[in-house]
Amino acid sequence: MKVDSHAASQALVAKYDRPGPRYTSYPAVPAWQETFDHKAYETRLNAHAVSPAPAPLSLYVHLPFCRKRCLYCGCNVVISNKQDIVLPYLDALLQEIRMVADRLGTARHAMQLHFGGGTPTFLTPAQLQHLVGALEASFDFVAGAERSVEVDPRVTTAEHLATLRALGFDRISMGVQDLDDEVQVAIGRVQPAEQTQRFFEDCRAAGFASINVDLIYGLPQQTPASFDATIATVGAWQPDRIALFSYAHVPHMRPHQAKMPVGLLPSARTKLGLYVNAVEAFERAGYTWIGLDHFAKPTDELATAHAQHTLRRNFMGFTTKPETDVVAFGLSAISEVNHAYAQNDPHLPGYRRRIESGTLATTRGVELTRDDQIRRDVIMSLLCTNQVSAEAIERKHHISFAEYFAAEHQALDALMGDGLLTASAAGIQVTRKGRWVLRNICMVFDAHLAPTAQRARGAQPQYSRTI
Repeated sequence: MKVDSHAASQALVAKYDRPGPRYTSYPAVPAWQETFDHKAYETRLNAHAVSPAPAPLSLYVHLPFCRKRCLYCGCNVVISNKQDIVLPYLDALLQEIRMVADRLGTARHAMQLHFGGGTPTFLTPAQLQHLVGALEASFDFVAGAERSVEVDPRVTTAEHLATLRALGFDRISMGVQDLDDEVQVAIGRVQPAEQTQRFFEDCRAAGFASINVDLIYGLPQQTPASFDATIATVGAWQPDRIALFSYAHVPHMRPHQAKMPVGLLPSARTKLGLYVNAVEAFERAGYTWIGLDHFAKPTDELATAHAQHTLRRNFMGFTTKPETDVVAFGLSAISEVNHAYAQNDPHLPGYRRRIESGTLATTRGVELTRDDQIRRDVIMSLLCTNQVSAEAIERKHHISFAEYFAAEHQALDALMGDGLLTASAAGIQVTRKGRWVLRNICMVFDAHLAPTAQRARGAQPQYSRTI
């Protein structure tokens, strides 16, 4: 392991390995309130509908079903071997789609569609066709709209792939996590490397324009040698994009993770070494390192947008699309409309009951204040481009960057002292060493982490560790 030869050192781990948000949103989910309900979300949809220039839409559909629960999983899933469990859920989804479309009126122009899970291909090809048909009947998809889907190679058939392509899905993301046999047994997801490679080749043959592979570091039984082997094998397949996620051990939030063999988890120092080695291996293979945990071929539009500082991030991940409102369907699905986040009921019975009663399924959310919007732009710029342009923030929000963030100067000075970033009147630039702890840098600008803000919410939010 090459930890000591890198900027990622034991001292870095000791100082910066602490709980912190992943910043799929800002404010992060623990800051959201249950007082933001279906009426508040409906107000946001109505505002979008009457806007003189409504933002285009990104549509997300949560399909939560899996046949078996993987021990590392942090997603909201429903475990079942019964195919008929889909039918009442699909009925509720179709009703929710119609309800939201009615509230949006004619402002329904969609440029992005993503099916996430769970396992979207738990649905049969015919059910997928039915669902897409309902979306196309309710929304106006612009020419060339991007359609992407997450799949499990163990359950996705050739008929699924052909159907998805016929429905216009051009991007596919396949879960791999790790190819080592011992790791797979430890995490409860046995997926032989040969089966995974055959599936990858089937996706290429089916004509998907972009294939993404998901990997996870920090799993039990992972060693530098074993994970290096996984990285080398996956790199040889030449996926268009790679997501390299940090395993978040949060059994207090995901009780099934209590079954994870914690004695076999790598130490924080070893985990950071796995990350560093993987980043360097993918860079040697010609990939562009994007944000905290994504990689793309240099010709991929993600890499281009990263270089041009136009990359954006929402709950569906990194995107090159112009600023959109996100409208999400299904249990626990998160929408982002008109400067507000809204999350559906995370429980299947509750979600169905709300929709079947004729109300939207929102159970919590947050309206972004002006301060939230400013800080979100700073944090998302750090995550997407590893820098912040003071001039861009000042121009958009009509503030003095130095004055507005005067309280953050001391923390920024400390980060500079550790070689994690440089700061000047022009803005902030994260160093390579700083990228190892990018979440910690973002935390400097998070007003909701302040003790007074946490006390006001009545509880201490719990996050995964940053390393």
